Amino acid sequence: MAGTSRPRRWLVLVAVVATVLPACTSGGAVTTSTPAATTSTTTTTTTPDDPNVSDDVISRLRGEIADLVDQTEELRGLSFIDEPDVTILGGDAFAARVRADLEDELDSEGLGVDARVFRLLGILDPGVDLEQLYLDLYTEQVAGFYDGDSGELVVGGDRDDLSVVDRSTVIHELVHALGDQHFAFSDTLDELVDEERFDEVNALQALVEGDATYFQYVYIQDLPLADQLELAVEAMQVDSSVLASAPDWVVSSLFFPYEAGESFVGQLVATGGIAAVDQAYAAPPTSTENILHPERYQAGETIRTVPPLGLAVDGYTTHEESSFGELGFRLLLMDTVSPGVLTQAVDGWGGDAYQVLFDADDVAFAVAYRGDSEEDAVELAQALVEHVRSVMGAGAGVDFGGGLLFDEGNGYAFINRIGDGLVMVAATDRTLGAAVRSQMIVP
Repeated sequence: MAGTSRPRRWLVLVAVVATVLPACTSGGAVTTSTPAATTSTTTTTTTPDDPNVSDDVISRLRGEIADLVDQTEELRGLSFIDEPDVTILGGDAFAARVRADLEDELDSEGLGVDARVFRLLGILDPGVDLEQLYLDLYTEQVAGFYDGDSGELVVGGDRDDLSVVDRSTVIHELVHALGDQHFAFSDTLDELVDEERFDEVNALQALVEGDATYFQYVYIQDLPLADQLELAVEAMQVDSSVLASAPDWVVSSLFFPYEAGESFVGQLVATGGIAAVDQAYAAPPTSTENILHPERYQAGETIRTVPPLGLAVDGYTTHEESSFGELGFRLLLMDTVSPGVLTQAVDGWGGDAYQVLFDADDVAFAVAYRGDSEEDAVELAQALVEHVRSVMGAGAGVDFGGGLLFDEGNGYAFINRIGDGLVMVAATDRTLGAAVRSQMIVP
């Protein structure tokens, strides 16, 4: 799939949430770290600090960050090896750095195809510019971050000292730096993205963000009550107007690695202590089902194999081939059915494979799925049929080839289930849809 060296595709979204959830860059290398807690802690920088920020402010902020380094080591039960690399930037320089990094990582062509697929599936309004939405979201929400390429913690310097939210954000980011120092997760994330193993990316990202968020919460819970109240007030004052106007599935995908990840890590700590979190990096979750159902991860439940679809249609290019995952189906159907029905429909995910084909005018999405049981496949099929009818507006459907064919209106869709397997095809063009459908085999 064409794009940057660290593309952000399909439902593998980089969560950047302000308030008590900090902002993080995407899964690039995070290699900064600090000395063990028994030594004197300092911070360094390889990128010049903003000359518009006074030396006194920079010195004060560096001192506060050094204290937070020690606290992070104590919270997480690990010691840094190298000094942290910290860059202090003023507000304008910080905002420019955030936008430049994001523009460098976002692939306009790939996001354009993504947007066409989302519109086909009925979850993105025609007038929404997906790339601009992501840029606006990330710029609005970022308060401090690690740059994965340069390996530095970038902190805004438009204050005399760090606020409570700032300190909790730095704790979160230092947990990332500490974790990557010990477990090298950023290299693994890059490899998974390059291999288009996106559901695994989401799962590992949830472990990484859940780790940082869990211990950030521990830090917050240990703060004096006055500081906790100050944090709550400051968090409520954060401008989140772009987030509030974004589609629900986008918001849910942004929050997933933080919220579901924190719950996942909390379950690990509850059953095995902090050591269980360390062990999870050695045997990481391989699907979003693992994250949503920690007990299944702990029981060693494996994914049911669904081979790559291998679709080929003359004149069309493959955009990507990956696994949709339980999260993908959950996001697709979240506004189609009630929460209870949604949980029932996606809970039995066993495995899947999807492929996207496109040309200059049309796009097709196809997915093959296996449930944990036949009943699970029936429940998902019913929810997908409802989605095609009510959200995609492709008509009531007619019996065709053992499944249901939907070709009213402007689009094309086909759903078929046999036993615990099902297939779904959606396309903007009937001829393209029929060509894809003819190659689909229910797993």
